[in-house]
Amino acid sequence: MQNQFSVTTSSLNLPLKAALKLIAQLPVNGIRCDARTELKPREISQTGKRDLLKALNEYGLKLTAMNFTIRRSFYEEADLDARIAATREAMELTAQLKARHLCLKIGEIPDPEHRSYSVLQQSIDDLARYGNHIGVVLTVIPIGKSPQVLKEFLSTIRSGPIAIDFDPSRYMLGGHDPIDALRELYRSIEQFTARDAVRDYSGGGEETQLGRGEIVWDEMLATLFEVGYRGSLNIQRTAGENRFEDIKNAIGYLGNVAGELW
Repeated sequence: MQNQFSVTTSSLNLPLKAALKLIAQLPVNGIRCDARTELKPREISQTGKRDLLKALNEYGLKLTAMNFTIRRSFYEEADLDARIAATREAMELTAQLKARHLCLKIGEIPDPEHRSYSVLQQSIDDLARYGNHIGVVLTVIPIGKSPQVLKEFLSTIRSGPIAIDFDPSRYMLGGHDPIDALRELYRSIEQFTARDAVRDYSGGGEETQLGRGEIVWDEMLATLFEVGYRGSLNIQRTAGENRFEDIKNAIGYLGNVAGELW
């Protein structure tokens, strides 16, 4: 399964060059970087882009996707044009670095009767159209709310490609069965982020080491294979004191669970 794993570089809390050197020691062939905190479109030069691609080639890695964080939703009209422009710049950088997916949260889907719904719809439609023009797929990171609502919203975006980066831990922490959510959304899933989590009695929860949470990984991976997903499994860790070891163990765990599925 070596060709089916990637790692989010920001998980290591290291400068990008140091993170790449560590990740190259793992049985993976891809990385995912952040266009907000690691590779800022307005700060990385053409030489910097070439150097990064050269380093990735030397390490036997490729950029499987980019992440991008917006500070407010696309339905909040204050400074909306600036957020759309910044997202377009991140999409352009994604294309220049030979990746195809820009992954980002678009926030909670508003009630279709509210004006904010049409504002969100128009914003995402505009970005999808631009992505279609430059060869980048706008890829939504769900926040764990109703998968049906997200599916219905995405069905209204028709100007360009739109996809989902599925993270089962988000749905589990949101009170949804992640297997049911996967079956509901599978037609749009083009990226998969592997994280685990545990819930608490208050209805909240927290991320934990993969394999020690509540995600049933043998069922999850079997279902993922059943619905036709053949992309990479992106390992991401946003908590923990020894994240490199956690990521290394997660790769070994998923490799053992998956067996010969991939």
